[in-house]
Amino acid sequence: MSRTILFAQQKGGAGKTTLLVQLAVIWAGEGRRVALLDLDPQGSLTRWGALRADPALPVIESAEWRAGTDLRRAKREADIVLADCPGAADVLLRAAMREADLVLVPAQPSAMDAWATAATLEMARREKTPARVVLNRVPPRGGAVEQSVALLREQGAEILASRLGQRVAFAASFLSGRAACEISRASAAAREARALAGEVLALLDAEGGA
Repeated sequence: MSRTILFAQQKGGAGKTTLLVQLAVIWAGEGRRVALLDLDPQGSLTRWGALRADPALPVIESAEWRAGTDLRRAKREADIVLADCPGAADVLLRAAMREADLVLVPAQPSAMDAWATAATLEMARREKTPARVVLNRVPPRGGAVEQSVALLREQGAEILASRLGQRVAFAASFLSGRAACEISRASAAAREARALAGEVLALLDAEGGA
């Protein structure tokens, strides 16, 4: 059964595309058929795909008028579909959520990210699509993290246990069309990404009744 995951966040710079490619490379490396759908006009995922040029990770550059068709086609051809969504496209995001099994909302540990997350979470609730927040670019220490967690929970956010740290490997690998696990499998960045990938798959299985 194919699963569709949306990566959405109203605030720019939260790292949704970087997060998406980390999971995509891990799951493809485990033998799963993964399709990537770029719904964001900025086209960051499409550019990453062009750098990588990997037929095992095809990127579909879509648009609002054909997003539903492209999502359904990708679901027929892949085990996991990962869609990079634009921040403020309300109509498009709603339509994509109706086709999705899960929405992942990356948030940096800041009040601005926590506040911006509320709109996406509320939309997911209205569309009855499960949504989880992923803490991203988390510094090694500092009270801002727990303050942000408190703000997110006040908004009813469900937060995944796995977090991605503020690590050079994530940005550096993206710029070369790769993922952190391909630079160094033993790195902290790779371990964090694998933990997140495992947690998300377990959540999908639980939501699907597997």
